[in-house]
Amino acid sequence: MKKHLDFGMLFYFCVVKSSFLAIVLLALSLCVQAQMFPTWLVGKWEIPSQSAISGSSYEEWTKITDNHLEGKTYRLFGNEIVVFDQMVMAVEGGKVVLKMSAEKEGKHFVANFIGTMLREDVWAFECPEADSPSAIYYRNLGDGQVYVWTEVKTSSDVCADFIMYKK
Repeated sequence: MKKHLDFGMLFYFCVVKSSFLAIVLLALSLCVQAQMFPTWLVGKWEIPSQSAISGSSYEEWTKITDNHLEGKTYRLFGNEIVVFDQMVMAVEGGKVVLKMSAEKEGKHFVANFIGTMLREDVWAFECPEADSPSAIYYRNLGDGQVYVWTEVKTSSDVCADFIMYKK
């Protein structure tokens, strides 16, 4: 007696196996993304001023989920808080994206910086469309210190580099 191949069953098993494999790969991808995310930025960081008159600036990051941080940079002037940037760092389309929003001359701007983990302790965020900064780098020095430096496109803009201290 000859057995006939049931194409319906064969199709069903192929679809089920493919779906299962896709789910496993998606779960693994999310785990890898969670491990490759700079959660070490979470907290309040002081950026000491070079001037004794102006006081310190701060960068503050809050963990929303394993793949989503929200932050801001600001300075205290007496009892007033002046916010320079609002930031969101999250995984979008498999990439870590740092969205910085700021006001300039009464206009609201948002720049999307694409993140790349250069090493476990170094992240580069680049935005070719932005002039200043066009790239922001964070390096975790350990012991509550992060070294930050920026790159710019034009010689009329100034690069910055500084160490932030965890508060």
